[in-house]
Amino acid sequence: MGRAIGLLVAATGVAFAFAAFACDAAWFQRHIALPCFYPAPPPWLHSTIRAGLAAVALVLLAAARPLERRTTGAGTARVGLALLLALGAAEWMLRHFDWTAPAVRSKRSEYRLGREDARYGWALLPSKTTLLGASQVRYAVDAWGDRAASDRAAPDPARPSLIVAGESIAFGYGLEYEQTFAAVLGRELDLQVVNVGVGGYGTDQAALRLEDALHKLERPVAIVQVFVSAQLQRNVRDYRPHLALRDGALALVPRASGFFAGLRMRDVVVNETPVLFEWQLRESLAVTRAIVLDVGARVRARRAALAFLVVSFGARSDEEERLVQAVFAGAEVPFVEVQVDTVHLLPNDGHPDAVASRALAAAAVSALRRQMAPGRAAAALPQTGYGH
Repeated sequence: MGRAIGLLVAATGVAFAFAAFACDAAWFQRHIALPCFYPAPPPWLHSTIRAGLAAVALVLLAAARPLERRTTGAGTARVGLALLLALGAAEWMLRHFDWTAPAVRSKRSEYRLGREDARYGWALLPSKTTLLGASQVRYAVDAWGDRAASDRAAPDPARPSLIVAGESIAFGYGLEYEQTFAAVLGRELDLQVVNVGVGGYGTDQAALRLEDALHKLERPVAIVQVFVSAQLQRNVRDYRPHLALRDGALALVPRASGFFAGLRMRDVVVNETPVLFEWQLRESLAVTRAIVLDVGARVRARRAALAFLVVSFGARSDEEERLVQAVFAGAEVPFVEVQVDTVHLLPNDGHPDAVASRALAAAAVSALRRQMAPGRAAAALPQTGYGH
């Protein structure tokens, strides 16, 4: 029994040593920094992770031989019991002290501005204005639950409209409404703005909001959806309803349920730990590409112009370009890549400032105007969907 325990501990140590070796700069960029962080992880994180993995490896390898010599059957049972008790105590503490992922998520701005939603995961509270942040930015949400100039407004379904979908950049977090790129873009195109962007959204949530807006509007003329690489992790989180590929087709599946799904430790590991292993990344790239293709088909059905705004911060790395190409290359869906200078990120925030917002709008205008034809009528939208 002692020999088996020693070998198990040694093998685990070797696995940690291999992980420390494999987590080089390229692996870190592909599996942690790009798909999980917005806009970028702190510069010390990579070295800290490697050092931590190496330290665990050394401790396990050093402990393997003494454990092999001293562990008896009774000792093994005591170790197993101690591990079970430790896991139980950790789960109890997460629940009792509210150190849970749901508790952390509830403090984010998207929940402070909205509420849980059975279809989208969360949505903005309609007809409400909220002041948030040190600068007390005014966030007005109209009667449709979209960011707008006033909480007393509502879109006119009959007017020619621009729909902006996406996450916090699309929403215009940190900016007054008039400074958001959606508002700037609407003025440039002289279109009614329907901004369905919400902070923290994945590509799937943005697509669902876009789908529902298309059903409401009679004359959608232009659509812009924001994409950032950090949405790749968001797209495979299962603490909320999400789009997934089922038998090759997109389907809206409910949030994870059952005993193990309800464990707080499992939620932290699966939904909040900032890493996508290769199989998870491939799954996310596949479902994200399927969503992009579906959005393209829906917008073409309405004969509207479309541009995916692919936003990065600072110089785009080769790995980031590979991820973007995995989603968009050959999809025949219009997209424009925009690099936001880190000088034009809001202090202590990371979102684009007013200058960057205008640059985003200019890129979108250029992409949309190449497609827009005067007087082009909108076709009827097929009544298929992901499910309600």
